Amino acid sequence: MGAFMFGFSPGELMNLCPDERLLFVRMISAMLRRSGGDAGAVMFEAYRHIVSDTNQARRSCMLDLLESVRHDYVHGGYT
Repeated sequence: MGAFMFGFSPGELMNLCPDERLLFVRMISAMLRRSGGDAGAVMFEAYRHIVSDTNQARRSCMLDLLESVRHDYVHGGYT
């Protein structure tokens, strides 16, 4: 699948430690807040790529990560 989620490969994202994961989530949600109204389209595109992955473990991990980004985005970084 290559680099598909904000410039990171699924393998890199699956291997983040908890502190790195939190930093990634906060960074991406902050970028989405500054995207000028395109956040929904960006999130949908990421979701579309994730659900097309045939590797169940990777797909599950990426959906969880995307949900964390969505939650942080909605709650303004106060998760």
